[in-house]
This record gives sequence, structure tokens and C-alpha cells, in this order.
Amino acid sequence: MRRTQLILAILVLWVLSAALQTAIDPRRKQFEPKVQGLFGKMTGLPTEYIFGTMLGFREVVAGALWVRADSFFHEGNYDAILPIIRLVTWLDPHNLDVYSTGAWHIGYNFTDTEQRSDRRYLSAALKLLEEGVENNPDVYDMYFEMGWMWYDKIKQAHNSVQWFQKAYEFPDRPDEYSPGIPPARRHMLAHAWEKAGLIDQCLLTWQDILRKHEQYYERHKKEYMAKVQIDVAKHNYALTELRQYRRYLKQPPDTQPPVDVKFDVKVRVVEPKIIEVSGTVDLGQYYDTQMQKMDFRPGRVDVVLRDEGYKSSILPTDEKEAGEVWRQKVFTFDVPDVTIMQEQIAIIKGKFKRKIDMSKDPMMYSFKAPRYVVTVRFNPLYAPPQTQDRIGWRGEGLTDKRYLRVDQVTTVDKDGKTYTVPVRRVRKHLLLTREQLLSGKGEAVEYRLE
Repeated sequence: MRRTQLILAILVLWVLSAALQTAIDPRRKQFEPKVQGLFGKMTGLPTEYIFGTMLGFREVVAGALWVRADSFFHEGNYDAILPIIRLVTWLDPHNLDVYSTGAWHIGYNFTDTEQRSDRRYLSAALKLLEEGVENNPDVYDMYFEMGWMWYDKIKQAHNSVQWFQKAYEFPDRPDEYSPGIPPARRHMLAHAWEKAGLIDQCLLTWQDILRKHEQYYERHKKEYMAKVQIDVAKHNYALTELRQYRRYLKQPPDTQPPVDVKFDVKVRVVEPKIIEVSGTVDLGQYYDTQMQKMDFRPGRVDVVLRDEGYKSSILPTDEKEAGEVWRQKVFTFDVPDVTIMQEQIAIIKGKFKRKIDMSKDPMMYSFKAPRYVVTVRFNPLYAPPQTQDRIGWRGEGLTDKRYLRVDQVTTVDKDGKTYTVPVRRVRKHLLLTREQLLSGKGEAVEYRLE
């Protein structure tokens, strides 16, 4: 009898607590879930987590789940982390670490046996960060993480500028506990302008960064790094201005006449699901002051294999990339059932060559489509500085008789203003069939995209 009364009392108090919750905590709406299907995803969770959530201890449960996710990460059990990320961000939408670390897991850590990341997950990583921005508009972190994903992982700096700009606007952070942006992180905005090919905006940003560093130093003269940041900004501004003069303004500029890179590519299937990509990109020679000798200019080519007809502005594949910003409407861990492989190959003495093995990861490379397009591209915007000294930031000093393309790359800033610049790149598309890839024999033929 006493046990029944105790249970009834607990139930009454629970209902009363739920009814009074709005009055007790008028800000609870901020923590309400913005995603659908939570209870389906809670299936399989330990009972204490479910009851803890129902009793109002959302942040506590979220913290406990995140600790559990960390143990999965150290075990290499990345698949188990995904639903926990979703739950934690639902329970505690102000947990910045989960958004940034979760997006990093999704975007970087799902790899094949040769450490090539699964590009199908990039859309989910971007959408998670977008949710982080929507739920936390008053801190710089999520804006910066979004910019970093575009800049570093996707290597489309023109799409990172607006995010780094929004992070840039937050005040300096005098210590680790106050909201604001650490001074050095502002530098990424200048680097993004540069890799977007917009050098005047890059120089203006370095000037503004230098001014902010000097103002910060006046208030924090005892901080050693405050003085260091001034020196870094001065160095980067002077170096960029000098390179702009040599590459474009002096007569004749170092980028003229254009270098004929003699671009070409061959793709052979050498074993089942293993291809060999080889070719030439002659970027010329330069004098290496450290090695005290002439050397070939370095660089890398991007290689993408994908189902014929599959297009994504996240991949460096076709003209659709220029100026197009991808958006996913609904966050989901579901990935398209396609085969996407992306790799970079170093250019050594004007040539590149590598075997790419896709035979060990059938979940990532399912090869269900009848035909596959292989795109190989050299992008001057992400070339090393010594190579850009000859061909320019935007490939002004680069030409090719067969595969030169001039893409119009558009950068949109935080205010919606657009900057469109031409970028000269070399790119070739080739076609392989499923039969060739599965049989381990055959050579790709040149392919023209519509």
C-alpha cells in the first residue's frame, strides 16, 4: 500500500513540475528542439538518459552523452557518434563544442582505408554548423568554424569569406573566459580574401587587423603575444603588397608571358576498383634560395571520381562550382547512394602519378552506376606561393592549348555584396564504365560535360 502511495505521489509531483516549468523557467523555449524524430533516435539509449531528459535535466544528460561519444571516438567507433551528436545538440543547442567537434567528425573522420574522407558527409557537416550558427548567433565560434570548413576542407575560400567576416566583427578576447575573438583568428579573413583571388580586399583587411592589434597592444602591453601579432600582421601585409607589385604592377610583371603548362591526363584501371592517374602540368622552374639551386615549381592536382550525372558545388568538378553556394534544407545523416572519391596528387618535376585503391571500402565506393566521370584539375588559387609568383593568384600567367578554362568565381561578403573575378584553371574530364572498374582493365576516354 505504502509503495503504491509513493508511486502516485511521484507521478503527481512530476505532472505538477511539468505544468509549472514555463513559469519557473521562462527561457526554456530557447532550448526546445528544432528537429524532428527525436524519440525514434532515442531508441536504444540507457533508461537513465531518457528519464533524465524527461525530468528536465537536459544539459546534464547532454553532457553525459557527450562524454560517452568521446569514448566512442577513441575506440574508432565513429558510426556510433552520429546519433549522439544529434541528440546532444537537440538537448543542449548552446553546446558549442558539440557542434564544432561534431562537424569535424562528420567532415574529416569518416575515411577509407587510405585516409581519404567520405565527401558524401560534407553536406551534413555544413548543415550541423549552420544549426550551430542559428542557435548561437551571439558568439563568434560557429561563424569561424563554418568559414574554416569551406576554407580548409572544401577549399572554396570564396564561400568562407562571409563567415570569417561575421566572426571578425566580434571584439577582441582579453582572456579565455569572455566572449570575443582571439586576435590571431582575425588573420583567417585576410587569408580567405587572398585565396578567393581578391588581393585589394586582402590588403585592406591586413591594414585593419594591424590597426586592431596596435589598439589591443596599447591596452595589454604586458602580453607578449600582443606584440607578436603586430609583427605578424606587418609582415603579411608587406609580403602580400610586394607580391602584388611583382606579379601584376611592375613592367614586365613576373606573371607574363603566360606559361604553357601542357596539361594532360591519363586514367587506367589497373586492377578491380584500382585506377592509376597520371599526367603533366609543367609549371616551370624557379630558384630555390634555401636549396641554392633551380627546382621545378610545385603544386597539386585535384582528382574526383563520381557517378555520371552527379553534381555538387562542394566538389571541384565543373563550372557549377563557380559562385554557387550549397545549401541543405534539412539536417540528415543520410548520404546519397553514389560513389564519390576525391584525392590530391603532388606535381613533381611537372608530372603527377598515383594509384588510387577503392577496392577495400565497398560501403564508400559501391559502384552501382553504369558510368563514372573522372575530373582532374589544377587550381592556382590554392597553389604554393613560389608557383603563384609565376602564374599569379588567379592563373593570369597560365595557359594551355587544350584544357584551359576561365571560371567566374563569385565571393559574397557578409552584407551581400558580390565580387566576381575570372580564374584561369586547367581541367579535364574522363569517362570510365562500371564494367571497366570491376574487371580491372581498360583506359578512360575523354568526356565532354554538357
